[in-house]
Amino acid sequence: MKKISICIPVLNEEENIKNICNYITDLFEKNLKNYDYEIIFTDNNSFDKTEEIILSFAKTNKKIKYIKFKNNLLYDKSILEAYKHASGDAAIVLDADFQDPPNLIKDFIFYWEKGHDLVYGIRTKRKESNIFNFMRKMYYKIINLNSAISYPLDAGGFRLIDRKIIERLNLIKNLYPYVRGLTFSFSLKPYGIEYVRNSRKKGKSKLGIYNTFTYALNALFEETIFFTKIIRKISLFSFILAFCFSAINILLIFKLLPLIYNLILISLVLIFFGVSLILEYVTRIYFHLKQEEVEIYEKKINF
Repeated sequence: MKKISICIPVLNEEENIKNICNYITDLFEKNLKNYDYEIIFTDNNSFDKTEEIILSFAKTNKKIKYIKFKNNLLYDKSILEAYKHASGDAAIVLDADFQDPPNLIKDFIFYWEKGHDLVYGIRTKRKESNIFNFMRKMYYKIINLNSAISYPLDAGGFRLIDRKIIERLNLIKNLYPYVRGLTFSFSLKPYGIEYVRNSRKKGKSKLGIYNTFTYALNALFEETIFFTKIIRKISLFSFILAFCFSAINILLIFKLLPLIYNLILISLVLIFFGVSLILEYVTRIYFHLKQEEVEIYEKKINF
């Protein structure tokens, strides 16, 4: 019997734990009887009753597992740790707030059985402002323009990945991973399913403007050369501009600027150009060496 790991990252979700536990349990026991399952909660150090509620379920159902981190490691690291602890033939990430419809789990499994190693949800509609939606689309286009891989637009963390991808994720030790990018880059045969994302019914979103911004920056740092590319172009443009200005200044026998200022200008541009080259090398080294190992767990239950 194949096993499916349901990975649920949580942070202060006391209002949603009971409903999501009951829904997933009923789904497998009534509609997916041919599959074994486990539910892995990864807790980013909640301070409400999230832990208490999960542990009450875990006492009576050993398929429900719980990991609590010492600190808030943010969303993607929480997902990565759930993947690493998944024992299933496939793993599905699902938020506890029901914004991503859990009934799609059946469709994810269906297409996985057809040979797709990654089945992801494509959000055709969100209940958010048009401006924010436009900015999100533009952001992912920037990602694709500066990345070696073209990622699907409007694809969130709601997805199924095969065991082969899980095994590759087990080798990732980065404290700030971009998991959506990693799973897609490791996939050989992805498949997208369209759906409408619902609004949160209970509790408050933990993302917010600040976390959305830092998440976006992390993705740009982890998956693209966006910033070094910008600095590279600025430095090259500055170098050409300074060279042309200096050449004209020399032809005019230093009428625009005295010789000393001309030399200072050229020196500053050359320094900036050199710094951009160093940054380019540092970025490439970072992409090869961004592996860290620290003790992040406060407790693990039912593992």
